[in-house]
Amino acid sequence: MKNEELENILKNLQSNFNRLEVIESIAQKLKEDKSVLESIQHILEKSKTYEGFKQNSVIISYCIHILIQSQRPESMFLLIQHIKSLPESIPLKYVEFLGRLLPFFGKIIIGPAKELCQFPMGTPQHAVGIQILCNLFLDNLLGEENFSYLVKLINEFEQDPYFSKYLIDMVKSTSEYRLLLQKTKELEEQTEKEIFSDDTLLIDDSILVEKPVTEN
Repeated sequence: MKNEELENILKNLQSNFNRLEVIESIAQKLKEDKSVLESIQHILEKSKTYEGFKQNSVIISYCIHILIQSQRPESMFLLIQHIKSLPESIPLKYVEFLGRLLPFFGKIIIGPAKELCQFPMGTPQHAVGIQILCNLFLDNLLGEENFSYLVKLINEFEQDPYFSKYLIDMVKSTSEYRLLLQKTKELEEQTEKEIFSDDTLLIDDSILVEKPVTEN
């Protein structure tokens, strides 16, 4: 599919009552024809500046839906690259839009979301990352093995212009969060007790001298 062809289809979607069917159809075609992914990449390149995003925000949002509908690893990779290239001036609603939709990839998005959280706090990348993890938690998809990482992020969080705190407060208000927090604390205390109750761990190996072997 050529770039112009896809752009024309997406530009006409606003007046198309069957837009969901069209999006699903393109997502299916993406699985079979890599030129569709290349055309989407071309459109997403327009978001690297605020003006470019403003002029193409509608068709860019359609591209996001198509990529998520396809459920392909390469689609997720392209989305992460897209997020990494977003300008600081990106609209707040678009950050929320990404943080809300990317969890539809399921648990495989956790690693890339953590990668986004490595960006400085206050950037759109960090905001998308922490919002993805919060939404995964609220959807019971984060898993206990990643809970400690989320707690660390929440404890270190100060503020950003993307209303991430609202989502963080939602997470903290859940009974599930409080229960897991208590469980994590109890496990840490139990581990600490086991370490100090094990006498062998308190021996200073530097004072041990191996007894020489005597020959008969």
